[in-house]
Amino acid sequence: MPLLLYTYLVTETLAPFFASLAILTTILFLGRILPLFDFIINFGINLPNFIRLCAYMVPNLFLFAIPMASMLGVILCFTRMGNDNELIALKAAGIGLYRMLPAVIFFAVCTSLLTGYFSTTLIPSGTTAMKKLFFQLAKEKIDKGLQEKKFSDSLPDVVIYIDQKDPKTEKWQGVYIADNRDSNNPLTIIAENGYLIADMPNMQLALQLDHGSIHQANEDRTQTISFATYRINIPLQGPGMDDEEAARSISNNEMTQQEIRDYVAGHGRKSAESISRLIEYHLRLVLPGGCFILTILGLPLALRTRPGQRSIGVPLGLIIFICYYVILTTVKSFSESSPLPVAITMWIPNLIFGVLTLYILRFANLESTISLIDFFLRIIHYMQSILPRPGKKKNS
Repeated sequence: MPLLLYTYLVTETLAPFFASLAILTTILFLGRILPLFDFIINFGINLPNFIRLCAYMVPNLFLFAIPMASMLGVILCFTRMGNDNELIALKAAGIGLYRMLPAVIFFAVCTSLLTGYFSTTLIPSGTTAMKKLFFQLAKEKIDKGLQEKKFSDSLPDVVIYIDQKDPKTEKWQGVYIADNRDSNNPLTIIAENGYLIADMPNMQLALQLDHGSIHQANEDRTQTISFATYRINIPLQGPGMDDEEAARSISNNEMTQQEIRDYVAGHGRKSAESISRLIEYHLRLVLPGGCFILTILGLPLALRTRPGQRSIGVPLGLIIFICYYVILTTVKSFSESSPLPVAITMWIPNLIFGVLTLYILRFANLESTISLIDFFLRIIHYMQSILPRPGKKKNS
């Protein structure tokens, strides 16, 4: 009987979980992709690269979508069972909240492990892959923009003209460059040969010029400098690549858990950079723990719905979910200057909501009321009472 019951409860939870996950991921994806539209259009990203870009964004989206979908999946599952009088039938058979809890715990463990896998493994890999994709697209844009006997303005404030281009070696002959990045000191560069250098490991693009001269005109003076070799570093364009230093630096999101531990061990725990990376380290572990706690919390919230009533578990769950992330964000900011160790401050939200979950579970099992929750419930019921029910029309 228990195995059959647990299998039924878990399978009934999967449908609302995947539906909620699809909806939440879509909403989060639209919010993330809108700021990138200018980048996508300017770089002319084709369909395969657009799919790659979306795939690299998914781990960051799932980090927030999975915990919320997991909680909603439990709430919607047991709310549906309550509306269909299945919970009453289970209670009549002697199956209370604690008998149903192992199925929810198993589901919460699965979603928490999935969240942990995304946070500790896929997010660093996806962030690094996305940065490399931006680097590749920036290089391709420059390559396509450099045509023989044509002026190219694919680089900001830099105009390039090449006389000939060798298709095999991709080297240029007869290079003319107008460099206006410093408006007070514009440069004109002429070189016999040149080519593009792409340093993928260091995320750096540069124009290598050979045998030429640099001409600078400043008011009534002109200056000419001859060179055998001259290199122009190209500022990369793209999200997170606004300047050369940002493009080459390794962000916290790109580092694995082991890399963060190695960095902190080598630089000490007191430096600002180490604290920032420790916050990222613990955040990746706190969020899966929060997913587990919020999923368990969904069960007593759903059981407060009575047959024939509107679902109160969903709005109440959303309020609790928002409160959790507000507290987590506050604690994250506090950890940057807190005298307490990061490992303690970052786990405060999970400790608070873990105790709250145990407290609510106890009262839900005794079918008692909690004054604070009842206060929120009265507000939700009032809001629902003033909203028209869908599908019903007033009699004229």
